[in-house]
Amino acid sequence: MIVRQPSLPTRAVLRLLAGCNEPLIGDLLEEFRRGRSEGWLCGQLLLACINGSLQRRQAPVALNLTSIDPVVAEWLMSKRLPARPINLSAPGEGIGGLGLMVLGILLTSVVPDVWWFVVGGIGSGVVLGTAKAYVRRNHAFPDARDRYFT
Repeated sequence: MIVRQPSLPTRAVLRLLAGCNEPLIGDLLEEFRRGRSEGWLCGQLLLACINGSLQRRQAPVALNLTSIDPVVAEWLMSKRLPARPINLSAPGEGIGGLGLMVLGILLTSVVPDVWWFVVGGIGSGVVLGTAKAYVRRNHAFPDARDRYFT
């Protein structure tokens, strides 16, 4: 059985980008061998470059709730990861005031009854927060020294 191969320039680009995101390159080659065109493959590579899917990651970070090897911890601490800007003016990444306004207009025009849930959630949050603050205000906090030295 003959395995279908991309053209020489496309193979050179694939070889160049293979170390960046090997699973993505493998998936693209697999789809190409199933019958996709070379134009499709080049388009997908271009989209991946534009999308940032082929950028190298600085250090692998995983949620590890077990003890960590001191050598690995030292290596992770020595990595200088680039600082990411934090947008404090919006509730989510890429969502600004105009986006929230458009979302509000869409909700109002498509499903206006959703606002009852929004207003109900805000109201119940205010009531529960006030009740919790009232209960805490009437209970004295124990002194930390009493808890540890008794």
